[in-house]
Amino acid sequence: MKPTDLALNQTLGIADAPAAATHVLELPFTHLVRNHIGTVHAAAQFALAEAAAAERLRRDFGAQAGDVVPIMRSVELKYRQPATGDLLAYASVAPDDRRHLLSDLVQSGRTLVTVEVELKDRTGALTFTGKFRWFIVRKDKFPVTS
Repeated sequence: MKPTDLALNQTLGIADAPAAATHVLELPFTHLVRNHIGTVHAAAQFALAEAAAAERLRRDFGAQAGDVVPIMRSVELKYRQPATGDLLAYASVAPDDRRHLLSDLVQSGRTLVTVEVELKDRTGALTFTGKFRWFIVRKDKFPVTS
């Protein structure tokens, strides 16, 4: 499933970036995401960043990882400056994690991965940085509860 298929992200207006773009997702500056001071609400920025982290994993590893369950484990973030326009989400997997992700899934059925996210407006101003730590487990290793 793509992050843009989730109801919350659709409601906020989070959309895929154009095919040739270097960013992965976009968030238009609409009345839905404005806060009481006329900037992009912190929760809307967080939703965009989390979706971008998930999208990066899906694009880079989705086909090779197989049937997995990604679960957000922790987040380290900083709101850098007020966002007053459309936001573009850039995401990358930490190089060390990129090297071991697939081998960990094959060997133990689980792994931890950090995705670094930056949100920028259309002028390039950095509004948000975050490190999203994911626990990823193969579905056949995922504990089933009733």
